[in-house]
Amino acid sequence: MVSLIISFLGVAILLFTAVMSVLMIKNSRTRVSWLLIAIAFIFMAFGQIQEIIHHQNLSSPGLYSKLFPWTNLVVSVLMAVGVWRIDKILKTLKRSESQKRALENRFRTLFNNSSDEIFLADFEGNIIEVNNTAIQRLGYSREELMSKNFSDLKTPKYLPLVKPNIEKILSQKTHVYDSEHVARDGTVIALEMSSRVIDYFGKPAILTIARDITERRMMERKIVGAILETEERERKRFATDLHDGLAPILSTIKLYADLIRKGNYNKISHEEALSSLEELTDLAIKSSREISNNIMPSILQDFGLAVAIRDFCQYITNTQSLNILTDTEHYQDVRPGIEETILFQAVKELVNNTLKHSGATEAEVFLESHDGQINLFYKDNGGGFDPEAKLRERSGLGLNSIVNKVETIKGKCMIKSAPGEGMTVLITLDRR
Repeated sequence: MVSLIISFLGVAILLFTAVMSVLMIKNSRTRVSWLLIAIAFIFMAFGQIQEIIHHQNLSSPGLYSKLFPWTNLVVSVLMAVGVWRIDKILKTLKRSESQKRALENRFRTLFNNSSDEIFLADFEGNIIEVNNTAIQRLGYSREELMSKNFSDLKTPKYLPLVKPNIEKILSQKTHVYDSEHVARDGTVIALEMSSRVIDYFGKPAILTIARDITERRMMERKIVGAILETEERERKRFATDLHDGLAPILSTIKLYADLIRKGNYNKISHEEALSSLEELTDLAIKSSREISNNIMPSILQDFGLAVAIRDFCQYITNTQSLNILTDTEHYQDVRPGIEETILFQAVKELVNNTLKHSGATEAEVFLESHDGQINLFYKDNGGGFDPEAKLRERSGLGLNSIVNKVETIKGKCMIKSAPGEGMTVLITLDRR
């Protein structure tokens, strides 16, 4: 009786295992394998039932002897095929796991060797991972940073923007914005933040790459300061031209006009007064044109950059103070804009520097354009100088003015010089 109960218990366990194998099909990639194993357990249960029936003398011995070997064979085949398929899938999973670890190691290497600060944060701004660059620049340990929120790192200026920026990241999935972090020692780091939503171990997170733009900010302030200083210098020059040039002429015209109106010809005749008044008027007109030409050369507006440069260089050459060779044949004129104005001002400033400081006897100006790009080349045979040192000096405002103006129109200015080797300047602009 006990053996019978144990046998039925074995059958129940086999059927239960078969049911569990069927349930595994839903949650497994090895569905066919589990199905085969479930069928094998059902056959095993069937074999166990056959054995119970045989021992209870409820079936003929011949039937049992025929069914039992076939049942065992079917069970063996099903189990072998199921186990083989599981083994195959496990090997595939092992390879996938190895590839996953390799990718994770590669990601970790890139993550920690990036020159930018990298943060992983949840949707509340709580930091959940940082790279070595962030640790080094901010001066905190990894554990300290991972216990902070982005709000804890911001300057007062950018603190109110933390929540709106996170909302933009979540709604747009990606967002680029400026910010500032405060390091442990109080240093303020200007940053350009590029954030996006990613999947981090099955959970959504915010990946932020923070690029240090402190030096860029300082350079921008320096450029703005130089531009303002240049504009102030231009305003002073304009005021001086008006005060010392045109104003005295106009004052003298007024005196002659008063003399004619009052008829006071004790020291000068009427005809002489009118002749002087006419001469002064012509002089005032000429002075006004010169001032206007300094602000916006009419020849540049009327005839274009190439003609303006050739005319100016020819005027300097005619004074015999500097022989300038010009070549503008490969330049195609376009309607003058801010770019042409700045290039013409650059030529005049370069020639002025050569005349004042270099002691050169010859200079070259080469202007060309192709495929939407403008190249201006200037060279003299003067005494030369150290460009980096000159650009740092206040006396180098002429060169600084050229460089800063060119940079405002997204151009590049390269200055090459050395003591005794003259000066070479290449300015390139892209008008596309």
